[in-house]
Formats: sequence, structure tokens, C-alpha cells
Amino acid sequence: MNTDKQILSKLEKCADKNDLKGFNSFIDELLLVTDINNASLLLSAFLLNRHSTTNSKDTAKLLEIILSSDVEFAMINFPDNCFFQTAVLKGSMELYECYMEGAIESYLYDKSEDEAFDCYMNLNTIAERYNDLIFDRIPKYIKGKDFKSALSKYEKDTDLVLIAENDIEIMERVIENYNGILGRRDILKDLEKRMMN
Repeated sequence: MNTDKQILSKLEKCADKNDLKGFNSFIDELLLVTDINNASLLLSAFLLNRHSTTNSKDTAKLLEIILSSDVEFAMINFPDNCFFQTAVLKGSMELYECYMEGAIESYLYDKSEDEAFDCYMNLNTIAERYNDLIFDRIPKYIKGKDFKSALSKYEKDTDLVLIAENDIEIMERVIENYNGILGRRDILKDLEKRMMN
């Protein structure tokens, strides 16, 4: 196993155990065996694979640790940063907000209004491009064909719904895709608002 893959495996274990101190130390170790560009790509792929709607706050905390561990992580290939791309691909407002606070806002601290506008415009262009690509590729699921049954109310507690066990995997994908659509919409709205201010 490659040294960087071994370190990624250790990062995974630290993330599973919520060992944030250990996670931070293995990021430092990763930077000893690979350059910042490759480390950035590896860590963004790590977050992309790890993120889901249910653990988005935890994943954002990991991104916060990554961005604070080395200032160069924040602006790799600016503005086409792989951590920003991860936030947009997942449609995660938590990752997006973490990236904006940990990278963009500090970058723009001493910049002019025109430079800030250009920065947000570049990010907005990237987000729109990904949004269009992803939306066209989201699979459409049809009741009766892709999943067997409709959701039905649980008689004893109408706040709960029942779903057939063999439909759970499809419904989880639907929920992730739906949340991603909403998240990308909110990211684009926020970027547009930032461009206006």
C-alpha cells in the first residue's frame, strides 16, 4: 500500500472515532509524503466519499481542520478549488460555509470590491457549471418500476411513514439527490447575494 493511502486509511479511522487531534496530525504526516496539490486532491476525494446528508456537520468539521492545518490548502488552484468543488458536488451548505469562512473570507479581507466581485463571480461560474451537469445526470425513479411501493402512513403514529425494505436504498439515494439539489440552489443564491454586496 502506498504511504499516502496508508495515511488516508489512518485519517478514515480517526474520523470514524471522532479523533480530531489524530486527524490533524495525520494531515501533517500526509504533507510530509506528498505535495500540497496532491494532498488537496486526496483529502477532497476523502471528504467527497465520506459526506452524506446525515454527517454533513462532521464532514464540515474535518474540512475546517484541513483548511486550518496549512494555509495553502485553502486556495489550491484558486478559484477552481477541489474543496469548493466537493461542497458543490455534494450540495452541502455546511461544507460550502466552512470553505467560505476558512478560505474565501480571509483571502478577500484586504481585497477591493472589484476583486471580491471577481472572486465570487468565478466561484458562481463553477457552481453553475456543476449544478447544470449534475442536474442532467440525476437518475429519475418511477414508482412501480424502480421502487415497489408508495410511502404509507403508520396507523399507530401518523407522523411516521412506512417503506418497503427493498426500496430503502433507492429512497436514500433520492433523499441525497434531493438534498444536493437544494444545497446547490442555496450555494448559488448565497454567491449571488455576495456578488451584490
